[in-house]
Amino acid sequence: MENISFSFSSLLIGFGVGLLVCIVVWIQARIKIKSQIKSYVEENEQLKSHLNTQMNISAKGAESVQSELVNQRKTIDNLKSTISALKEKPGRDKLHVLYVYDKAIHIMFEKHPGFATMWVGVLKEAETEIEKAETGFVPLIKKVFRPTPPRISVKSIKPDDE
Repeated sequence: MENISFSFSSLLIGFGVGLLVCIVVWIQARIKIKSQIKSYVEENEQLKSHLNTQMNISAKGAESVQSELVNQRKTIDNLKSTISALKEKPGRDKLHVLYVYDKAIHIMFEKHPGFATMWVGVLKEAETEIEKAETGFVPLIKKVFRPTPPRISVKSIKPDDE
């Protein structure tokens, strides 16, 4: 075997070549890591932009649903008030009472000829009292105390000859 001698210079050359290879590999790794970080940052920005867009779309959708809900509530309130107004209109029972009164007046006209003149007089007197009640001090008292009119219960009048 030949004598291999170690020299300090060959050791330094080997160490230098190894160090140079390590530095080259380290620089390449740094460049690769920087490019990966840059791609991750770009992807993160894209995801943020996408999330922002999705949140805006969801907010607009929720806003439209909320406005539609408010409109539906207004419609329901309007319908409730319409129903209550329609319930206050004269029903069949009130129309029946009016029909009974009308029929009774016509029967009185037929049976008692003097009833018509008396009826016209009483009707005019009632109209003047109502006009007086609508103007002046009396309506103020009625508004304050709200007297209730007496309830009239009328049963159906059926003549025997019909």
